[in-house]
Amino acid sequence: MADTKNVKIALITGYLGAGKTTVLNRILANSEGVRAAVIVNDIGEINVDASLIKEGGLADGDEVIPLTNGCLCCTLSDDLNLQLGDIADSGDFDYIFIEASGICEPIPITYTISAFCNQSKKSDKHAHLDLDNIVAVVDCARMYDEFNGGKALLRDTIEEDDLESLLIQQIEFCTTLILNKSDLVTPEQLRELKAIIRGLQRDAVIVEAVRGEVPMSELVNTNRFDFDKAYRSAVWMDAMEHPEEHDDPEVLEYEISTFVYDRRRPFDVDRFNDFVSSWPESIIRVKGKVWLNCDFDMSYVFEQAGKQVQLYENGIFYDSFPKEEQQQMLLEHPELLEDWDHEYGDRVTKLCFIGRHMDKDEIIAQLDTCLTDWIHEASM
Repeated sequence: MADTKNVKIALITGYLGAGKTTVLNRILANSEGVRAAVIVNDIGEINVDASLIKEGGLADGDEVIPLTNGCLCCTLSDDLNLQLGDIADSGDFDYIFIEASGICEPIPITYTISAFCNQSKKSDKHAHLDLDNIVAVVDCARMYDEFNGGKALLRDTIEEDDLESLLIQQIEFCTTLILNKSDLVTPEQLRELKAIIRGLQRDAVIVEAVRGEVPMSELVNTNRFDFDKAYRSAVWMDAMEHPEEHDDPEVLEYEISTFVYDRRRPFDVDRFNDFVSSWPESIIRVKGKVWLNCDFDMSYVFEQAGKQVQLYENGIFYDSFPKEEQQQMLLEHPELLEDWDHEYGDRVTKLCFIGRHMDKDEIIAQLDTCLTDWIHEASM
């Protein structure tokens, strides 16, 4: 390859029916000279979206590549890397659009793509790839029903409840957010939706669209993506680091609020579980670290989005290590000292709550009833 070519990538996420395929067909029909290839992921044996895109009419030189019956971040990651490399090396395309399945989480897919892009830049024999944009497509009317009206998502099945969690993850981790079907809600409802989004996502560019019509300038050559910035644009992450800096007037107007619950005592796991199973519907999103009495030395991550709740191990507290090892680790990781307590070390329960019409004082009072005395119980 005489000249190393640079090819950019945009990942398009959004749950079922949001309008991803319509947006892609608009992209492929562009009259601005962008030579696009599209990789379409579908979990089923038949890649329906790939067929619909092809039937939508490809321009000369465009290409659609189906990746079927697997997830881009795991079982299909090698296939994805091969396709990205082949498309870029062909020299026929300026841009690659990847449509993720509606049930795929955005962060693992983005990590896979980012890793391959970084690897491509180390070669002078192959094209270099850049991840330029993470686009989340949202159905306005459906989102308004879920977050404002409190209606259940479709029917009460586990799989569909999971989509509510996916919607929040897709909103939190993107650089461009398309509010599609904006003609199906009123102007006031649209303003509320934007406020809800800003209650979850701090930085993404919000674009209103009808029938998937989005200016190409919002999709290509945006230079918007940076993995760390995208990850930290989630309000829960920002609030954990800057708990006093969330006074967005538009968000406050609709009583969307954020607070961080911070305690140097562990939860009684049974009492905490009882509270979680019955806590207020006003809570939209919770994420952070918890310290539990069932394992005093283990740090856990607690995560709630919609009806889905997860709890998983996050590693041993540094405070549980022998003193000599602690001192060495603190020398190697001085940032730990910023949140280090002279008595409890790094042991902490620290949760960010995001919600609408939340009674903060009542939620904190209920959480405090879940706390236990770790010194007493640890010595028994």
